[in-house]
Amino acid sequence: MNFFVNQYLMALNSGVEHAEFKRLQLFQAHQAPAKLVTRQFDGLLHQNMRRFNIGDDQMANMFDFFRETTSYPSQVVKMTDLNWPAAYDIKPDPNVSEVRAGDRLIAKVHFVPSTVGHVYFIEIFDRFDNLVQRTDYDERGFKARDEFFSSAGEPVTDIFYRPDGRRMAEQYYAHDSNGANYVSLCHLMDYQGRDYYFNGEQEWYRFFLDELNKQYDEDNVFIADRPLAAQWPVVNMRTAAKKYLWLPTPHAVDPRDQVYSNLNNAYVYGLHEFLSAWDGVITSTEQQKQDLTQWLGGHPSVPILAISAAVVTKQQADRTPIAVSDRHAHQIIYTGRLDAERRVDQLITAFEQVQRKIKDATLVIYGYGGMLEQLKQQAEQAHLGAAVTFAGYQPDLTSAYDQAGAYVYTGESDAQPLSLIEALSHGVPAIAYDINYGPKDILKDGKNGYLVKDGAINQLVRALTRTLESPQRQQRLSKGAYQSSEQYADDQVWQQWQAVVQ
Repeated sequence: MNFFVNQYLMALNSGVEHAEFKRLQLFQAHQAPAKLVTRQFDGLLHQNMRRFNIGDDQMANMFDFFRETTSYPSQVVKMTDLNWPAAYDIKPDPNVSEVRAGDRLIAKVHFVPSTVGHVYFIEIFDRFDNLVQRTDYDERGFKARDEFFSSAGEPVTDIFYRPDGRRMAEQYYAHDSNGANYVSLCHLMDYQGRDYYFNGEQEWYRFFLDELNKQYDEDNVFIADRPLAAQWPVVNMRTAAKKYLWLPTPHAVDPRDQVYSNLNNAYVYGLHEFLSAWDGVITSTEQQKQDLTQWLGGHPSVPILAISAAVVTKQQADRTPIAVSDRHAHQIIYTGRLDAERRVDQLITAFEQVQRKIKDATLVIYGYGGMLEQLKQQAEQAHLGAAVTFAGYQPDLTSAYDQAGAYVYTGESDAQPLSLIEALSHGVPAIAYDINYGPKDILKDGKNGYLVKDGAINQLVRALTRTLESPQRQQRLSKGAYQSSEQYADDQVWQQWQAVVQ
């Protein structure tokens, strides 16, 4: 079995998770068993799995495992099932209903998103309106956790339940030397007839990985995909396993100098302190493999492997190309996180100049992040109005890529921009800054898009204008985009995995 070790699966995900989704598809297409592994408690986990087409047999969540609810028949818990005293007043609401005793707030009942009245969690308040308890329900219809809070509003204790109501585990919180609240003790109850105690979540997660490994007769493959959460548990497994560290970001702190600058703090444990504990380290590009090899002194003690995180499925590769004349030819799209490192503000600045030359040009920005409101203000202050649309996070961007006329990537660094390769596979000409890592591997000026100097907004403007101003050139670039993405085809990436797969 091949295990991709992460921390969580959310409704809104980053490139780490999207790379795992691609990998799960790839392994399934080649009949290789694989599971995404998560440790986080989440009552909406299985709803999120359905959102991203992940089957029960492709997921191993720590709480599901010890509750024995990896597969569980769904039922519905509604407000009427909670048995509130008749004296309480219920103030119904589609999203959050209130339970009151006269003027006093007793509880707030939150409902599962995109459902009609399915109970998600309940907040319970004391007579001073302080939150004292939260009760979580798994969206499949059973009580899963009680969480208790201090007067300061911090969690004190978690109690986790099996579907039959028996306690499955407990967690206790404490403060570290900086005053931050953290899980200090985990108590797993009646697992195979025994109780276990762990000094925090990482130790419990390590135990879980060992139990998974034993379930599949040991010597399985474990890939630490989210290093800060996964590398310690994987390194410290006590059962026999093959262990790999995947690098989802550049390994050094200076995005422009990946050979001589200091190591990214996320990798100090895995690359500096315990490099020899791995069977290999996986980068997404050949260039990062070469740079990391140099950073490690030229002769690392374990193999460094280059395996593309981006995969173009056979289904996508076999689709009929969409002509530029059938697209919104002057629509530019960006997809990804909206944070300072992605420099979407530079894209908006460039687009303002592009629109002066191409009046009907539009920009659609897909994604979420801390810069969203600032970017909206920038677009408003530039009087771009309806020409710029913030379309939010979309789990499936097929339609967006199929209709776009150009794609832009402005990040300052990346291990490999997945969205860049996705856009090209849909025939979208791409413009990107020449950064570490990924864009230079596939973008060829005038063939499938343009590679511009990092941070050079004037060059970005010229490349976008050049892409959009000539239908004939744009069609040629679109054809080149389809062709160039073939280097990330399913079969080719699968060959790269042969050194690792179980």
